[in-house]
Amino acid sequence: MKKKVWIIGLCLVVAGYFVLSLCDFMYISADKYPTIIRTMFFPDDKNITVKTIGNVCQVEDGIYLIYEGRLMYMDNEGNIVETMKSNVQPIWGIMKSNSDIFCVKEDPSVLYKIDTNKEQGYSSIEKKAIELLIKDNVDKYYIDSKYIYLFNGDMLSKYTMNGKMVYSSKIHYDRIRAGGFGSAVFNEYSMRMIIGSSYDPGMGVDVPYHYLFGWNKVKYKPKRLNTFHYYKDASRWDHNNTSNVLEHYDTWAKKLNEEIRTNASKVDGMKDRNMKEYDLVSIGLSKKNPDYYRVVNGYIYFYQPMDFCYRDKNYIDKIKFNDTGSVSSEEIDKVEFVTSIYVMLRVKVEDIEKAEDGSNLKYEIINTPMYPIDSKDFIENYEVNDNFLYTTSNGRFSKYEEEEKIKVFITDMDTSSTTLIYSRIKGNKDRYRPGLYCSDNYVFLYEYSYISGDERCRITRFDKDGKNPMLVVDYTGEVVMKSVEPVQ
Repeated sequence: MKKKVWIIGLCLVVAGYFVLSLCDFMYISADKYPTIIRTMFFPDDKNITVKTIGNVCQVEDGIYLIYEGRLMYMDNEGNIVETMKSNVQPIWGIMKSNSDIFCVKEDPSVLYKIDTNKEQGYSSIEKKAIELLIKDNVDKYYIDSKYIYLFNGDMLSKYTMNGKMVYSSKIHYDRIRAGGFGSAVFNEYSMRMIIGSSYDPGMGVDVPYHYLFGWNKVKYKPKRLNTFHYYKDASRWDHNNTSNVLEHYDTWAKKLNEEIRTNASKVDGMKDRNMKEYDLVSIGLSKKNPDYYRVVNGYIYFYQPMDFCYRDKNYIDKIKFNDTGSVSSEEIDKVEFVTSIYVMLRVKVEDIEKAEDGSNLKYEIINTPMYPIDSKDFIENYEVNDNFLYTTSNGRFSKYEEEEKIKVFITDMDTSSTTLIYSRIKGNKDRYRPGLYCSDNYVFLYEYSYISGDERCRITRFDKDGKNPMLVVDYTGEVVMKSVEPVQ
């Protein structure tokens, strides 16, 4: 009898576990747990760095480079470059966390793990085993110091470094398949800009909620952070924004407004207007989503158009309402316009996690070229290494130079100084936007071209501070290791 009661009780407990797991109230966000629990069981790193598959990977005794599917090795002093001998398929991307190294081959949906037996040494890749780790319908991998994250449609999955799934849970702000498809993943959170005409602008954040009786069971709940600041009442015809909260016209807004007005001759929409007659109505982040984000040392970096809305101070007296009280788009364009300036932004991971739903997104504008004010220097790629931000422009949007140039800038975020460290006149065979990748002490520039039906690239290496540019591999694939002129 006692045994029967025990079995019934066990069944009730098991059934209760699964029934309660369906109830939202049984899930609690990680920040609501005691600190000791968060430290022991949850990823809670305020200084987190998240990496993705790339062409450069720092290991203990050197650096791996990917060149046209070949895996190459350079020592930490930057003196030796050799091609690793391997009979496996070409490797198209690599990433590392602690002592674990991962790669993808021809099929990007399959992740492999490279054996890191230190007795063999990192440079003896031909002796290492490459094992299949994860196979899924994947379009992007993210890795921090403890876990691997991947997207599959509207599902975000978390894996251990050994390929064991921890959980797979549906998210609200899933990856965008066409145009601006980037997302940021950090401490189990996922974040991207909200796009689509049917949605209010903002930053969408998927917050992990853990099951009270099983912390590896996770549900995601969305929160939205405001990305617009309003300084004037909505226009008479703008029925969608009547609930906007007006803010004080502070020093931050004044400084940006002054910079835009000072460069009015370079900004579309402002060139043919008397800007003394216009008020700044709002400043906000465009609904366009970046192609990618960078998560480094507790900050999230992204390059984003910032929208400035201006309106004629006496717009009511200058427009014509029709019989229904509406205003045509032609009439609106006479008295109101929006112009966009591309800026480099960063936000604190900690601020994203602590922000309440509906609060303002806190961000910092990094001192880099602002397009279209700096019309020749539209940033097409960037990378972050400690306090240095590296950005590239390949002249595709140049309006004022006879010769287009590939340019590399370095920004010291401690001093806010930006310096041009490399420029090269583009040949007629140069294509695609340059790639940037960092090791501990170097930054690598990949320049792509199209030669005789073959896609090729050249690799240039810089010291971490942007000095001593050196051509590592030329367009023919030959290792040359020679100094190059930093600026042409």
